[in-house]
Amino acid sequence: MQLNVSGHHIEVTDALRGYVENKIEKIERHFDVVSDVNCILTVEKLRHKAEATMRISGGSLFADATEED
Repeated sequence: MQLNVSGHHIEVTDALRGYVENKIEKIERHFDVVSDVNCILTVEKLRHKAEATMRISGGSLFADATEED
């Protein structure tokens, strides 16, 4: 599995990368083959946003979340 974590207006530290890897591992348990994961972390003033696209066998999954804190 190839994991790509990028950030807009934020530096992706080892702690952030480890947190994303931990969450992706939990999702990965439910699918046989996860080939590629792209995750984008964004900070805009007080809004924090995370987007992830996973390519799995038979298709792809997309998820996003936005928080004020």
